[in-house]
Amino acid sequence: MSEHFTAGRNAPLTTRTVRFTATAGVPLDVCAFVVDDRWHVSSPADAVFYNQPATPGVRLEGDTLLVDPAAVRPGARVLCAVGAGRSVPVTTTLADAAGGVVATFHVEPTDGETALLCWEIYRRGDAWKIRALGQGYTGGLERMFTAHGVEVDGAEVDRAEVDGAEGGTPVDGAEGGTPVDGAEVGTPTDGAEAPAEPGLPPLELLWRIFEDAARSAAACTSTYEFAQQRLDDELSAAVADPADRTGPAAERRRERAEERYRELVDAADERYRDDSAVLTAELLTVDATLPPALASWSSPSWSRPGTPSDGVRVGEVWAPDLGALRIPLCLPAPLIRPLWLEGDPAELGPVVSALTVRLLAACPGTLLHLIDPARSLPGLTSLTAPLLAGPPVLDSEHVAARLRGLAEAADLDALAQQIESESGSPAPLLVVLGSMPHGYGQEDLIQLLRLVKSPANRSISVILAGEAGADDDPIVRLLREEAECLPGDAEGHLIDPWTGGQWTFTPDRLPTDTELLRNVVEGPGRQDRV
Repeated sequence: MSEHFTAGRNAPLTTRTVRFTATAGVPLDVCAFVVDDRWHVSSPADAVFYNQPATPGVRLEGDTLLVDPAAVRPGARVLCAVGAGRSVPVTTTLADAAGGVVATFHVEPTDGETALLCWEIYRRGDAWKIRALGQGYTGGLERMFTAHGVEVDGAEVDRAEVDGAEGGTPVDGAEGGTPVDGAEVGTPTDGAEAPAEPGLPPLELLWRIFEDAARSAAACTSTYEFAQQRLDDELSAAVADPADRTGPAAERRRERAEERYRELVDAADERYRDDSAVLTAELLTVDATLPPALASWSSPSWSRPGTPSDGVRVGEVWAPDLGALRIPLCLPAPLIRPLWLEGDPAELGPVVSALTVRLLAACPGTLLHLIDPARSLPGLTSLTAPLLAGPPVLDSEHVAARLRGLAEAADLDALAQQIESESGSPAPLLVVLGSMPHGYGQEDLIQLLRLVKSPANRSISVILAGEAGADDDPIVRLLREEAECLPGDAEGHLIDPWTGGQWTFTPDRLPTDTELLRNVVEGPGRQDRV
């Protein structure tokens, strides 16, 4: 028996082969993308459309798209889509190999979208799932193709004479678009994802949980917006005729409009709460299995120091208007870019210390250099004394010399790499600078920029802490351009990369359990320092 889906809803896939079809009042171009977790193709061959009708696991036969999930390249997912000559409602169907309907989904664009992402077929653990999408592009198929990494001439894809040649953007301007509002569209997921695949790298596992939370929140928010728009339209229609604005019938129309609004909002709230409960339980389960650098401070993982990690937890994100669900925000370890924690230096100590301890836990054997001429991080100095690669720099006159030495060492590493030195990879390096950029001279900043931009093939993580403000120093501006900036002493706002949704960010802070921290600083991986 088939089910009718609304945008965001997901369910297990119950058939080995999927037949995707779509109908509308105008001719449609059916197409598909085989994409990674960020919804990007690996090559142009991953796009299936009338001019390129097949790729492993997906083929186009007339107006029917056939998907064999088992034949799709490992780690990929399939997006089923359509394009039209003008913006029209589209009804889509997923069926089994014999034509038995498994699920239907009706998409009704309201902002002129002429290309629509309709379904996602993706893997969770050992099982495949389907999710109704309903994301639209006002720029037609050409814009949708380029948004997913396929660079093509509009004439190659716009057989239905869509408006792709004019460009355009996804509905919300974010890569991938947003759910298209319309009847039945914008309802949140019907249950969050099953636990992520076993064996995934820990950092990727946590990012997938964040993705699930982001899509659930976006679907809930979309429902709110649709419910409000429909309420406004129905209330306006109720008073459109002056002869029929008052009286019992008019009052009943207004009451019914408000009742329909509450029904949609209540359903959205309930489903988001259900999703949040599933994700919270999943986070609680995986927390005990994560390496310390990614785990919560209360995780038993911290009793097992010396476990390397591919990432570090830097804080949590949450949507206060939707509920209490909090998702860890994590970054790769070693840091790919310098991380600038912005805020009052006097308040940043616990945040800088937390990130430092996590990076030391993530990369055992890391050489730590602490540069703090304003002495704004006294707690970190005493905590990490056993792991320092040299005396902490606590006076301004010694900053340039230490940074110059680090930059020169990085240059030598780069040279050794160029001549294929067999001396082995150098130890990971962590440089922490407090009270940036105030109190640092031009030579200090030049040497720091030199270190940050070094082409050395070594693991160098740099943490900058302080208030950059509107500094007119061009070197400071260059440093900020190189760095990833996060609020360090107060809550801030971040945009997720999947839906463009806004999240409140709370930075991680060091706990007061000194015994726990001693396991990291003095446990396995401790080396004698020069």
